[in-house]
Amino acid sequence: MASPTLLLLFTATLLLSSYGYGASESVSSSSAEKRNFAVDLTAVDFDAVLRDTPASYAIVEFYAHWCPACRNYKPHYEKVARLFNGVDAVHPGILLLTRVDCALKVNIDLCDRFSVNHYPMLFWGKSSEFVNGNWSLHGGIGEMRPIDNGRTHVQLLNWINIYLNSMYGFDDEKKEESVLLTNVTNLGQVQIS
Repeated sequence: MASPTLLLLFTATLLLSSYGYGASESVSSSSAEKRNFAVDLTAVDFDAVLRDTPASYAIVEFYAHWCPACRNYKPHYEKVARLFNGVDAVHPGILLLTRVDCALKVNIDLCDRFSVNHYPMLFWGKSSEFVNGNWSLHGGIGEMRPIDNGRTHVQLLNWINIYLNSMYGFDDEKKEESVLLTNVTNLGQVQIS
């Protein structure tokens, strides 16, 4: 029998190799845009990742790799995930964006636990509420709720801004890079070593 580490590595490799970008996902040709920023989870690592994340909140996208709507939605979700996930994130540690492929046999019980009845289906909540949690139409736990109006990257980021009482934007990277130059009154006085 394979060790849990080998099983997790195999599952991660399988998941990564099965994701490709569809024709509708050619939002940008840069390699940074083509990277996956959303964290792919399975039932094996779901609770551990959401328990151990420093992010206070999480969004979990339940999808199926064969679903055309999910393939069309992926670049939108990834654009938002790029702001919050990874070492190059503009706003790390605030929100973790994850994905669970309900078409994989290993995830069937997990998707049932959250009463997934269409794809893609997004849930918002405190990271800790997802751990060993569940959700049903008759009532979830705590602040966990489905996101029904996040079908584009703009709509999803607006939804996040409302719930976090924030003003994050897709151009945040550009603003942060230009702050140093706008605070200098005379560039001739700046000495670069």
